[in-house]
Amino acid sequence: MNLAPPPHSQVRALVSDRAGMLMQQMFFWGCDAQHREGNLLVRVGAERLAREYSHGEGSSRYRFAWQTGTVELHSFCAGWYPREAAESGVVFIRGRERFFDCAGATPLTPGHYEEGRFRFANAEEMLVLCRPLLSWLLDYERQVASATRPGYRARCFAAYRRHGHRKPWLPPDEAIAWLAGFLESPDTTRRAKKLLRERHQNFRERSTRTSDSKTTMP
Repeated sequence: MNLAPPPHSQVRALVSDRAGMLMQQMFFWGCDAQHREGNLLVRVGAERLAREYSHGEGSSRYRFAWQTGTVELHSFCAGWYPREAAESGVVFIRGRERFFDCAGATPLTPGHYEEGRFRFANAEEMLVLCRPLLSWLLDYERQVASATRPGYRARCFAAYRRHGHRKPWLPPDEAIAWLAGFLESPDTTRRAKKLLRERHQNFRERSTRTSDSKTTMP
C-alpha cells in the first residue's frame, strides 16, 4: 500500500472527487433504507436510532461500529467519530457538499452543528481523516452487493440520474474500483472528473460510428 501524499493540487482535486461520491452515495443510502425486501442498512448491521434523536428532522440515524470508532449516517450528514474524544473524526455535510475535520467522539446532531467542533483541516490532513469513513464505505458496498440481486446498485444509479438535482458521479462498478484504488494508493489515483470525461468521449465516438454505419450505402 502506497500512502505517499499526492501533489497539493491533486490532493485538493481528490477531496472534491470524494465530495461528489458522497453526494451520490447519500442518495443510495436512501434507496437502501426503502429496499423492498427490508431496510438494507439494518440488514447489514446498522443500529437504527429513531427520528426523535434527530429532532424529528430528516431520516433516522444509522450507526455502525468501525475500526476504532463509529460511523453514523443521516440524510443530512455522514461521519466517522473516534472512540477517544481527544482524537479527530470526519463528517460530510450534505447541504455544504464538503468534509470537515470534526473533534470529539459524540456524533453531531444532524442539522444542528456545533461549529466549535470543526477544525477545518487542510486537504492533505483530510486525506488521512477520511480513510476510516471511506474504508467502511467500501466494505458496506461489498456487503450490499452480496445481499442484493445483480443490478440493484445500477438501478439506484439510474434513479439518481433521473433525480436530476446533481450531475451523477461514476457508475457503481467504476465508483467502487476508484474507491478501492484511492484507499490503496492515493498518489496514483486518477481524477474521477477525467474518467467521466473519457467515458463521455468514448460514448460519443461509439455513437458517431454507429450513426455512420447506418448511413453508409451497401
